[in-house]
Amino acid sequence: MVNRLEMVFVVPYIARYLARYLVLAGGLALGTACLAAATPDIVLQGTVNGTQNQRYIEESFDVPDGVERLTVVFHYTGKEERTTLDLGVDSPQGFRGWSGGNKDTFTISSTDATPSYLPGPISPGRWKLLIGVPNIRPKSFSSFEAQVYFNRSADVHSSFIDLPLRQESRWYRGDFHMHTGHSDGRCASQAGADVPCPVFVTLEAAVRRRLDFIAVTDHNTISHYDSLRELQPYFDRLLLIPGREITTFQGHANLFGVTQFVDFVLAGTRCRT
Repeated sequence: MVNRLEMVFVVPYIARYLARYLVLAGGLALGTACLAAATPDIVLQGTVNGTQNQRYIEESFDVPDGVERLTVVFHYTGKEERTTLDLGVDSPQGFRGWSGGNKDTFTISSTDATPSYLPGPISPGRWKLLIGVPNIRPKSFSSFEAQVYFNRSADVHSSFIDLPLRQESRWYRGDFHMHTGHSDGRCASQAGADVPCPVFVTLEAAVRRRLDFIAVTDHNTISHYDSLRELQPYFDRLLLIPGREITTFQGHANLFGVTQFVDFVLAGTRCRT
């Protein structure tokens, strides 16, 4: 739901700032446009031939200690011959996602992940990129390359977009304080009951108010980030800013752009039984 606190900005560069800050903050490159200028930590390469049709190929790689966010960018040749390579990944603990042929880039972190993948700690050890081969002609060959990027910063700034939504300089209207059913955001159900408001309905309310950007600042939790990452491609005229309302017994403060968990339990307030 749209909070009563609504803010309007006018600065000549605000369009570029709002659209780009969350992608480039802290030097972190998440989208393919930003990763192009970075050097991958690991590059996996290989060739698939017709004898491997309808087989799965495992490409192992080692993840060191201290990685907070893992991104894979995948490319392959032979699409003009109808070759199709699918993509997934396993961690040392097992399954972490499968996007098939619908994505060539994915990101996994402890706080959020690209749709098709599961968020959670990036465990050190042997990971496996799983490449499915649903179709390749008997005499065809396909070369693939997977670029793996590690981010080790504890202060991870995130974005739900790869490229700016808008670049023109103009007035931009937005809200930096909104809530959903992941905390205390409420709305009417189809039958008119008062229920926790789904993220999608909250964003639709922002669109009806003709907002250009919003920050969903649910209290303390980070569970809403996965929903926002999934919904950003659909809401391609509404910039979704990662946000959180850090809520303590002594007061509240909003946090923007950082998806890493922040402990809201202040010293001296935790009891053990």
